[in-house]
Amino acid sequence: MTGHDRNAFIIGGTGQIGRATAARLTAAGYAVTLGHRRLRPGPEQPDGVQPDGVRSVQVDRADTEALLKALDGHDLVVDTVAFTPYHGAQLARLAGRVGSLVVISTGAVYQAPGLPVPIPETWPTVERDTHDYPAGKAALERLLLATPGLPVSILRTGVLHGPHGRSLDHWSFIKRALDRRPHVVLAHDGRSRFPTSAVANVAELIRLCARDPAARVLNIADDPLTVAEIGARVFAVMGHEAEIVTFAGPSRPDGLGFHPWNVPEPIVFSMDKARAELGYRDAVSYDDALRQDVDWAVAAVAGAGGDWQAVFPDLIVRHGPDVWFPYAAEDAYVATR
Repeated sequence: MTGHDRNAFIIGGTGQIGRATAARLTAAGYAVTLGHRRLRPGPEQPDGVQPDGVRSVQVDRADTEALLKALDGHDLVVDTVAFTPYHGAQLARLAGRVGSLVVISTGAVYQAPGLPVPIPETWPTVERDTHDYPAGKAALERLLLATPGLPVSILRTGVLHGPHGRSLDHWSFIKRALDRRPHVVLAHDGRSRFPTSAVANVAELIRLCARDPAARVLNIADDPLTVAEIGARVFAVMGHEAEIVTFAGPSRPDGLGFHPWNVPEPIVFSMDKARAELGYRDAVSYDDALRQDVDWAVAAVAGAGGDWQAVFPDLIVRHGPDVWFPYAAEDAYVATR
């Protein structure tokens, strides 16, 4: 891989963040290695072949010595699949062995209730002994930040969106536009705000962290739009006109008013630190990110024979199968307003 003056290794490299980051880093002159559990040839990766400057290798996360040997000496290591203190203990051994380490975390680590608007990175994180996702991520963060000499940037994301994901909250509006629905009904007056993060912009912040290694925590999220504003933007990008109807209070058991951003109080991440310390600016606008979402999702669902639940199984895990598109209930509600 000649012509590249820096090298990067992405653990979980064939996932949603990994693909976006590989594209961003190769454009910035990196040779990129994608590490993942097994090589599975497919239409986008025939026999493991990747674009220029990118290669795939199989790594066993449970084999710490083999993992560290694969990571040694890289200018940048990105870990998209670190979830527990065990993973943190592995990564802590990279102190003095890599130029920069970036670890993907989550805004779910923030202690609630009583979250400020917006939430700064200094807000306390959860501390409990349970083995749930937020607690595991928070413990992982604490271990890494306490490791001397480890240039680790921890990125707290919102709900991810972009190509190649198993979950796309914006599908709630994309499918309605495809179905030419004349209206959508939203609970909580359509004012819910919950952070989303375009993977292309996560990738840009990773690039900036690599350029300026340090031990730090940074939020990464899109502009804090309300769910009604998100719906309007999706419809506009898709050239669809629909009335956005809202009502106070939570969604109904039959799904009326449901949307994936369904929170009564706003949850907003501050982006001040990333902008001030690293000069962060969005690599893609929100509308351009939506266009990427739409183009990929429409093609992926068509390729699955229209079975959107097979393309986005994590949406079903998080919210169940029955609340997504209650068109009959919506029509009845709008007709009797």
